Amino acid sequence: MNNRMQELNTLFVDTFDAIRQVEEKSLKHVGGGKLSIAEFHTLECISEGEDNRRTVGEIAEALSVTVPTVTVCVNKLVKKGYAVKTRSETDARVAYVELTREGRKMNRLHRYFHEQMLGAIDEEFSEEEMEYLLRCIRRLNMFFKEKSE
Repeated sequence: MNNRMQELNTLFVDTFDAIRQVEEKSLKHVGGGKLSIAEFHTLECISEGEDNRRTVGEIAEALSVTVPTVTVCVNKLVKKGYAVKTRSETDARVAYVELTREGRKMNRLHRYFHEQMLGAIDEEFSEEEMEYLLRCIRRLNMFFKEKSE
């Protein structure tokens, strides 16, 4: 691997780890340590569903994880009081997951963290730099999505 590729690899790994660490630290603080990052992201996913609810299968697909993984996470969220499961009125085999009031509160805190983080990034870059950064990240995102399919 040449020097440029080594630096790029190091930057990817370091940036990913730094973002994860900042998010974990911040969310642990705002959530009182009650929720994991995966649980916060599951709350967010549920809230983005039609009528603010989703099935376990829809959550798994949206998060690109397995149904059993989501089932374990949702059961923890239900036990902690952040989500509830309700049966479909038209098909008893279908269960929807919805956020409780406390779950919606935690989801708002998670969104607020992201808004603050992005606002701080926006302040660091000029308009031209932000446009260039967005173009680069869009291309990277497309590249990795294509590779994951």
